[in-house]
Amino acid sequence: MGMTLIRLRPEQISPDPEPLQGRALAVVQALSGPGDDEDPFLIGFLMHGDGLLRLYVQRTDRPGIIGADIRLTETPATALIASLASLVEEEQYRQPAPDDPHCDLLVDLTNW
Repeated sequence: MGMTLIRLRPEQISPDPEPLQGRALAVVQALSGPGDDEDPFLIGFLMHGDGLLRLYVQRTDRPGIIGADIRLTETPATALIASLASLVEEEQYRQPAPDDPHCDLLVDLTNW
């Protein structure tokens, strides 16, 4: 018929990575729920350069706001999201946050 035939091999096609905003939205949605109106764990977020996301969280049993830095990688952060509430309590990750007026402590989880 005179048409060019191109063989498509789906196993050799890699999909475009999800944009950073899409991955950030997935993290934010996973950390917020319909019952969070009165005492939300996640109270805000801020996108940083180089694929970093700062999550602002608060514990209902302790005063203060904690900024948690995570890296938005191509791999899902399911384990990190599930462990975030306990990770922000671990002293090894905590440090003062003198440059961020939105939080009292900063937790660096970029290499977790």
